[in-house]
Amino acid sequence: MEKIVKIVWSQDAFFKTEPKRSGETSINLSNEIFDFLGGVENGYITFKIYKEDYIKALGALVLLLPLYKSSSKEATKVNFDSKLFEYYYAIIQNKFANNEFANYTIHLFKRDDGRIYLNELKENGTDFNIRMFFIQAHSIITFIKQNGVYEIRFKNSIEELSKNQDIEEEEPVQSNDFSEPYRPYITAIKSKPFLLLAGISGTGKSRIVRELARACWDGDDAEYLSQKPRNFEMIQVKPNWHDSSELIGYVSRVSGTPMFVAGDFLKFIARAWEEPDVPYFLCLDEMNLAPVEQYFAEYLSVIESRKADADGNITTDPILKKSAEYWFRNLTNELTVSDVVRNRFLNEGISIPQNLIVVGMVNMDETTFSFSRKVLDRAMTIEMNEVDLHGGLSCKNEQIGKLGKDELVGTAVEGVDIYESNKDVCDKALDYLQKVNDRLEGTPFKIAYRTRNEVLLYVVNNLPYKKENETQDFVVARALDEITNMKILSRIEGDETKVSTEFLNALESAVKSGLEEVCGSLFAGDAPYNAISLAKLGEMKKRLASGYTSFWN
Repeated sequence: MEKIVKIVWSQDAFFKTEPKRSGETSINLSNEIFDFLGGVENGYITFKIYKEDYIKALGALVLLLPLYKSSSKEATKVNFDSKLFEYYYAIIQNKFANNEFANYTIHLFKRDDGRIYLNELKENGTDFNIRMFFIQAHSIITFIKQNGVYEIRFKNSIEELSKNQDIEEEEPVQSNDFSEPYRPYITAIKSKPFLLLAGISGTGKSRIVRELARACWDGDDAEYLSQKPRNFEMIQVKPNWHDSSELIGYVSRVSGTPMFVAGDFLKFIARAWEEPDVPYFLCLDEMNLAPVEQYFAEYLSVIESRKADADGNITTDPILKKSAEYWFRNLTNELTVSDVVRNRFLNEGISIPQNLIVVGMVNMDETTFSFSRKVLDRAMTIEMNEVDLHGGLSCKNEQIGKLGKDELVGTAVEGVDIYESNKDVCDKALDYLQKVNDRLEGTPFKIAYRTRNEVLLYVVNNLPYKKENETQDFVVARALDEITNMKILSRIEGDETKVSTEFLNALESAVKSGLEEVCGSLFAGDAPYNAISLAKLGEMKKRLASGYTSFWN
């Protein structure tokens, strides 16, 4: 007998432990389970299922109520009701009658974008649907293969499964087979929801943000198929922006009655608040056509006020403070649909929701402004200068894999939030960081606590993406290499009085030896790791020959 276990997390659960809107009607599968079930990309599979599993699952469901039942439009609280019990019991009886087991045939489907589902779960002629018994973080599915017959054994645990040490859990993030090129974007966003994408024009910077937003929807959802999913907004920065009036808005008194004219950014913030379980992406195109410190000052300030509460929710100071004036109440009425969101705005002002991700597109040329360290210190920077002329010709949409809140929205803000549970990994990262920072001593490029926190978060957020043929030390070293490029090298610029060849050589040596201390085999063997931070330092040394160097091309 062979078996494989799947834990039901939020996206697969019919009942959720907190109010979340979700239009999911299928069961997402990992590649491992797909292969276990025969790897047929588009076919039907018949399982043997057992009546006792569903009777016991119903009993656990009743004990765990109240829970939340979700659709794409709303989440409804479900309390205990004898009619609910009778309805579920009748469905079980109709399916099994007096038999101990029954056959259950459902569709196994692998999309072109790599997502794998069990769908068509509702059985013809009955109301039976295996998913209707699933409870977030309480349901366990065991797929069994025995004598050529597939079975599904199923149970609902009274305890949350994350606390059950006897279960070999399938990590939800690993159930998505993300293409490697997208991992740095996903983990950088989870570490800090403010990203700068730098590169030459035409490399697909804005496209990748749109596709990340699209990947938050099921492949057959209207939002996935649309030109612009509702969780994506593109704003073109104008050269004459010198304050936040175009983005956030301003109070107009032209009519005699003060009225707030809301900017597109503020409207998008309100939309993100209305749908907290869906990551929302704001794309600022050509972000540095105007001075970022001026038109984006409020955001740069409040993004540093992020704090994680005891429930893992991240809050910020308001980007628009509450006001007792009529214009503010009128504004909240215009921006909101939900009474809960409206009341929050009225009581606390309008702050940044934790599901809002801001991505700035950066082109560095003679028509643009350079970034100050104030901006660079607050953002994660990724270069996009590589061009694959053969890419993007076989599929219109990027094959990223299914994304959601768990993959993109972090629940930690500072190093202290994750240090104790990842002490060994964090200590390795800190030793590396200290080695590099020693080389930055006496320069304006020395890093402090903000960067330390983001380094630790980025390293820890990369741990779930370890592949079978990779060691944890390699994953940590790779993350440190990437975050060195994002957070340390991006701040270095100047002429030979600030940035000498000797300084860059010493920094290069510290980075290389530091990475080797984390993973001794990193640069060994027939296929040594190609460190992007070392490659960038090589570029910067060549550029210094002209008398000035910078991270930015």
